[in-house]
Amino acid sequence: MSDSQKIVNSLRTQLEQQAAAVGFHRFGVVAVNSEATAQEQTMQTRLQQWLGQGYQADMAWMANPKRQDIRRVMPEVRSVICVALNYYTPHQRPEGAEYGKIARYGWGRDYHRVVHKKLKQLTLWLQAQGDDITARYYVDSGPVYD
Repeated sequence: MSDSQKIVNSLRTQLEQQAAAVGFHRFGVVAVNSEATAQEQTMQTRLQQWLGQGYQADMAWMANPKRQDIRRVMPEVRSVICVALNYYTPHQRPEGAEYGKIARYGWGRDYHRVVHKKLKQLTLWLQAQGDDITARYYVDSGPVYD
């Protein structure tokens, strides 16, 4: 293993530990090629078909071309970091027809704010690891295809 690969692996391990430290339950990194792969092109085609059938309803922002290729958002992208946060709560909803059912992600604070705060912490930590590190983070707010 080359020295540069050892450095990358070390940073990935540290990043995974930092993601857990700020509260994320899952973590992953995927490399981004300079050109769209066949799998990405298939996803783009499927998204176009989905949009063509009108499944986006009044969410016109879903047709933004940037959603189809992360390189349009960040041309210098080399990796995408994905994290997940479990919002399950053991609390039970009250019994009775007079109580509505609310999805568990809606029981606590707005997940956009919770995840945004954690992503900001993780991003600031990551950028502090080297002057050549640039990062962006989104919680349903950017044009990145999820």
